[in-house]
Amino acid sequence: AERAASVSQRGGGRGCVHMADANLVAEVSSALHEVLAPTTPPERRQALQQALQQERSREGAGACYLAVLAESSDEALLWFALAVHEAALLRAADTSGGTAERQQLRAVLLGMLFGPRYETLPPSARGKAVSLLARLVVATWPAEDPTLLPSLLELLAAPGAARPCTQVIARAAAVLAALADELAPGRQRGLAAHQAALQQAFAATLPSVFGTLAAALRAEAAAGGGGGGRLGPA
Repeated sequence: AERAASVSQRGGGRGCVHMADANLVAEVSSALHEVLAPTTPPERRQALQQALQQERSREGAGACYLAVLAESSDEALLWFALAVHEAALLRAADTSGGTAERQQLRAVLLGMLFGPRYETLPPSARGKAVSLLARLVVATWPAEDPTLLPSLLELLAAPGAARPCTQVIARAAAVLAALADELAPGRQRGLAAHQAALQQAFAATLPSVFGTLAAALRAEAAAGGGGGGRLGPA
């Protein structure tokens, strides 16, 4: 189980820097593909899965995988990188990343979902990125990052040639739907202590959110834009 041990050993520190990042990511990518290979023996697969689980849960691991989210086209590695950040957000006591790293993650996720990179992403990564962005909002909005919802509304309300196409409107709607799901009553998460305040803050934006979505869709329809009527991240 040399590769499993290597993943655990390389990820043993609190953070990642420079070449160590690339080496660790290469080891993780190799381990992921070996786990997915049908010819991998069960004992070997179990050892690799345990090592990957340890890496996914490692405090401070997120910094190693920001570049993966921004650049990689490897579906398994993208999913793992998103899962690493998701695990960190769900650990209420994990403050290892800090505000700067969460701001970087927000920028990367917005680029994935609303930039040219979206067209190259596998469908699984698109859906996972929507879910992660919603969880990031729950973790940082409105106290740490009050700008995401206004940014989405500004995007959707852009006039004329700057107005997004139906597909981009659908992605924004998918993020908002995921956020509403994250804030649903009874949803279990480490951030439940301020759930009520978040629910109230989000509810206060709903008239503006739905009004802007409706206006954007009407404008797109009037302009004869394509893209169909499906509101989702695909």
